Amino acid sequence: YLGVVDNVLPGMEAAFVEIGLEKNGFLYVDEIIGPELEGNRKSARKITDLIQRGEQILVQAVKDPMKTKGARLTTEISLPGRFVVYVPHGEGLGVSRRLEDEERNRLKAILKEHAPKKGGVIVRTAAEGASAEDIERDLDFLQRLWRSIEAQANDSKAPSLVYQESELPLRVVRDLFTGDF
Repeated sequence: YLGVVDNVLPGMEAAFVEIGLEKNGFLYVDEIIGPELEGNRKSARKITDLIQRGEQILVQAVKDPMKTKGARLTTEISLPGRFVVYVPHGEGLGVSRRLEDEERNRLKAILKEHAPKKGGVIVRTAAEGASAEDIERDLDFLQRLWRSIEAQANDSKAPSLVYQESELPLRVVRDLFTGDF
């Protein structure tokens, strides 16, 4: 969502962000990151130093709204693909710990070769046995998707939905159906 900060609560170190839904989303100070904040991500920070009322910010819902509460938000955007998760403002490369060491090492080597210049990448468990081309294709798709999300956000007027992940049936096909299915 492209949201507008509606209210900053210094006592709670949180903010309410209008995202175009019935209830405003809730953004906690530890969920605020961005390219300009990477260095002091974990140090003690005050929410009033990071965002102000009326400011436009790009957020992702990590928890849907329920009953009287609005959606839980983060500024750390992550885009899942079939084999990798791309974190545009993140850093570092990671591989699922559920995989055997030999497979993890193979995937790390592939990832180092195809790592994006900007952003972080996490290789999912589903990448077990995937080729370098599979991972590269997935990563290219996610980077193109991120560029289109940024462009959409630049062209949108807040509050508005900028991107919504596919419905459940399409996510199941993406995540579970492999070439040998």
